[in-house]
Amino acid sequence: MAYRDLLFAVLTYPDATPAAAIRAGAALARRLGGEVTALALAVDIPSLHNRLANALAGLDKLAEQEEARSAALAEQAARCFTAAAAETGLLATAIVERAPMHAEAERICAYARTRDLTLFPLGPAVLEDRALAEAALFGSGRPILVFPESGCVGDGEAFGKAAIAWDGSPRAARAVADALPALKRCEEVRILIVTGEKPTVAGGGALDLVRHLKTHGIDAQVDEVAAGGEPIGRVIETYVGERWIELLVMGGFGRPRAQEFVLGGATASVLEAPPCPVLLSH
Repeated sequence: MAYRDLLFAVLTYPDATPAAAIRAGAALARRLGGEVTALALAVDIPSLHNRLANALAGLDKLAEQEEARSAALAEQAARCFTAAAAETGLLATAIVERAPMHAEAERICAYARTRDLTLFPLGPAVLEDRALAEAALFGSGRPILVFPESGCVGDGEAFGKAAIAWDGSPRAARAVADALPALKRCEEVRILIVTGEKPTVAGGGALDLVRHLKTHGIDAQVDEVAAGGEPIGRVIETYVGERWIELLVMGGFGRPRAQEFVLGGATASVLEAPPCPVLLSH
């Protein structure tokens, strides 16, 4: 079992994915294995057809300029990605595609549904990335991997140390299944159980997961950490930092309410500021 088909989402409007994040995405894809497609989206901005607004502010002209800027940035991002992929020996292709403004999520989800995993950089430079990652998590039916856009990813064929945030839920089980190809390439795998945060999570609750992973050739160690009244996101962040975790695997929790998902605490925290590359499944 291995990843064969990865997707990397690159944005250009209103803010562009930084070159450092594009290079990090290529390095992460190499650690995951398989071939990756970078999807660079150039935005189509609809004309207002408002004579008064155009006379006063030239809004249609501004829209044309922003479209041209987005298209140029998409071509630039595609070149940046293919160059980074070539440097690491990664099998990669880049697609530049136009998408209507506010339809980027639908376009990315359509591509993600026929990929093993989709990568998203998250950080302050491109605020729209979080919304698109959330849309793909709940709307694509496939796992995603989010990572800090400013994080430096060194050369390597695999991750050194991975951790599974385990609470016994269906979402966590799905995440483990989706992450098996990556986990089998890791040098060390640990299982994090946070006690005192959910009444359904108790000590000793990962024994059968240890057994299951062993059937796949993965020897995992269990770490039980008491929440101690701290928010679950902070507990996970501290654990990742103290244990030098390079890949975190966890279920993505969200409940539909009207037109949006109300995220669980751990999911919201990771999508706000991932402490390391995080593989999420819903």
